Amino acid sequence: MPILVVARHIKRLQSSRRSAHCFPLCSLLFLIAYLCLLVMTVLTHIVLFKYKPSVPWPELQRHFESFEQLPKKCVKPDGKPYLKSLKMGMNLSWQAFNKGMTHGFIIEFESQEDHDFYHLEDPVHIEFSKNAAGLVEDSVVVDIKDGVLFGSKPKKPGKAPGVYRGSCHCGQVEWLVKLDTAEHILCHCGTCQKLGGGPYSMNQIVHQDDLRIIQGQLKTYTYTGASGNPVNCYYCDNCTSHVYHHQAVMHDKIIVRTMLLDGGGDMEPSAEIFAEGKLPWIQDIAGLST
Repeated sequence: MPILVVARHIKRLQSSRRSAHCFPLCSLLFLIAYLCLLVMTVLTHIVLFKYKPSVPWPELQRHFESFEQLPKKCVKPDGKPYLKSLKMGMNLSWQAFNKGMTHGFIIEFESQEDHDFYHLEDPVHIEFSKNAAGLVEDSVVVDIKDGVLFGSKPKKPGKAPGVYRGSCHCGQVEWLVKLDTAEHILCHCGTCQKLGGGPYSMNQIVHQDDLRIIQGQLKTYTYTGASGNPVNCYYCDNCTSHVYHHQAVMHDKIIVRTMLLDGGGDMEPSAEIFAEGKLPWIQDIAGLST
């Protein structure tokens, strides 16, 4: 591996009389080797499953056969397979450290992009995962690159910016909204807790022209905000789903409820506001700005 070769070279340089002069070169070589390792090394996806004891053997057998077919059936839009390898088997260890996991699966990807496509876009794998969900009682998943022992983890790809369709609970009202950032902003204010009956609301701020109601009519509920200015809440008059609201102090900006959008459940939270109102039993989400 390149990083080990460079590490040995660095050690020789550091042991020489010129080590003080070579330190910047050593650091540069190490950085280059590490970057090469990140780019060149395959990504190994390791999955451990604990299957439900109640699942009959024929059903498990069909599941395993479907799993074995993934390297052939999982293809990119150009029709080319992208899973480098697949290994699978039951746990044979006599050591008592398996945490109840019964089977292991190892998939290799050429790149992080292939890994992300497999989990987020490939219809074959998405369908396979749906079918397998009822068989699995518990699981453990890790991704590794050989030799990469430090550094930051890649972030889960967010939903792409664009136009999203929204609908209320009863389906009477539908709308389209353009999101520049397809992420949730969590609001812990007392008003959102009272209006929604939950610990926080999930929102995104958009220009008022980026929202278009395409079906149904909305009713309005108005209250006085903390600023002393009116806040208009727009909701379905049948099921009362809260579609968006407008604060007078925000002028041409409105706040839309992102969990009412198609794909809202796949969006990541990116920030939170009124964190002082967060209920004490709500766990912190790493990486949120406040």
